[in-house]
Amino acid sequence: MEQSMTWQGGPDVPSTTWRGGANVPSMAFGRLNATWPFASLRLSHSGIVLTAVRHRFHLTPADMVAAFPCSASLLSKGIGLETRDGRVLVFWTSEASAILPALQAAGFPVSPAPRNAFREIRAARWRAAPTGSARGQFALRWVLLLAGLLCVVLLKPILLPDYPWTMLMIALLAFAVLNGLLYLRRK
Repeated sequence: MEQSMTWQGGPDVPSTTWRGGANVPSMAFGRLNATWPFASLRLSHSGIVLTAVRHRFHLTPADMVAAFPCSASLLSKGIGLETRDGRVLVFWTSEASAILPALQAAGFPVSPAPRNAFREIRAARWRAAPTGSARGQFALRWVLLLAGLLCVVLLKPILLPDYPWTMLMIALLAFAVLNGLLYLRRK
């Protein structure tokens, strides 16, 4: 899946590649989190390319709102890339202090203020959710609910022979109601 945008011009930038992890939008499950070394960030004269497993995002300075340092915990640090269409791409790396000046020298907008990666990802989900993603997540929850029900029916006689069926069914029903309420709240 490549998402390409063209960059007309820009400074003469030497091609540089960094390896790390990434958290990027995915049509299948909302977000894809790739750990090191399954992601790379490449800066060249044509822009930046963030590749995470099979997802590729090609961005130019015109496509970007800002590149910024971000963290999720004491050990999870990286850079965030906020695009004009509302997406937030996160590249997990310990080399953020080298990448951000290189991006700024290449003409990309850089914000020096650090941000919380998970807050930015959550905000991006609400701003620019792909069409049908809430429905897809809802369908996935129901598949998981049915898989859980099947496991309960098959494994209950083995794992919980003395536990009443009604308690298990009430727990699954409560999960289904909660799932429906969360879906309605998102709409």
